[in-house]
Amino acid sequence: MLELKSAVQEFTERPEQECLILTGAGRAFCFGADFAEFQNRTALPDLLDLFQGLILDLYDCQKTTIACVNGFATGAGLDLALACDFRVAVEKTKLGEAYISMGLVSDGGGSFLLPRLIGPARAMEMFLTGDAVVAEEAMAMGFVNQVYPQSDLMAGAIEFANRLVSKPAMARSQLKKLLKTPASNLRDALRNERAAQLLCFEDPDHLRLAEEFNAKAQRRKENK
Repeated sequence: MLELKSAVQEFTERPEQECLILTGAGRAFCFGADFAEFQNRTALPDLLDLFQGLILDLYDCQKTTIACVNGFATGAGLDLALACDFRVAVEKTKLGEAYISMGLVSDGGGSFLLPRLIGPARAMEMFLTGDAVVAEEAMAMGFVNQVYPQSDLMAGAIEFANRLVSKPAMARSQLKKLLKTPASNLRDALRNERAAQLLCFEDPDHLRLAEEFNAKAQRRKENK
């Protein structure tokens, strides 16, 4: 967790890097907690603080993050994926919130993140049964964005990342902020959108695209 937290912070601080792809080494994305680590009960608060800090680092990151779920993701492992902006998964792999099978509750933000993606009823079912769903079902439910064969997974994730980062960075960052901090009413939403849009109006990418749009429109007009 310390190494991953350091890597996320390093990515955040490097302006030339626009998208982080997080994946597992081996046959799983992340099986969740290693209960051998829990023998020293006095260390549990510090372990939770470390894990939850990592979740916040991923969730609050202003740049784009993708969880490339190359295998089983359960409990804290699924929460780690949910903290990213997008999730792509290898076909047939299982994803679950299995905390209850160990007599535990979500501690990686899953109780906040999952209901917002699939609705409270389906999230309640996943948490209280501990049942896993396969990637294809997770995509139908709305918490996996793309599913690929094993041989195409990383290439698919990179292609997806390239599609995302080809869009203007300022607009991507502001949209992410708007979507991750939803307003409680329309009036506040409009106020937030107004502030974000005024920033985007001054962004060089917008000015370039607007100039290109106007030039193209002028050429069409002259060719009539």
